[in-house]
Amino acid sequence: MEEPNTSLFANEREANMESTVAMVEDVLIELGHFVNECRHERAGSAAAWTIRKGSASIDIDIVEHPKSFRLRVSATVLTLGKDVNRESLFSRLLALNAVEITGAAFALQDPEVLLLSERSTLDLDRSELRELVYTVQNFADEYDDKLVDEFGGTLGRRAD
Repeated sequence: MEEPNTSLFANEREANMESTVAMVEDVLIELGHFVNECRHERAGSAAAWTIRKGSASIDIDIVEHPKSFRLRVSATVLTLGKDVNRESLFSRLLALNAVEITGAAFALQDPEVLLLSERSTLDLDRSELRELVYTVQNFADEYDDKLVDEFGGTLGRRAD
């Protein structure tokens, strides 16, 4: 029995990656961003960009998974401090996830609270990509100041 041609799958994977990068950069240009200023290298990402909307900083990453690449759009909404009542904040975030936030969700990557949305790059189209970016950037910009005012902590990611 012949072995399957794994190079064919590798080529499909690489083509998917290249087309996703091109699509992300086209959408960023459409949204008025300068791609060379947005592009970054980020540990764990095959490709990465950062954009701003108001007080929110939005990361767009293509990350490797065993079967395909995934597009992850996230924003660090706030960094927790010792003064933050975590139980009250987390209860509020879960309620927002259930009632007000659609197409994304709040998550914890301690000590940071993120708003994120993620999907496979397989069959991804421009309108879906644009919607992921709009959703995360608009909800992050809407809720970051509100949550910091209500619960404490600091806007955005921690300074390393």
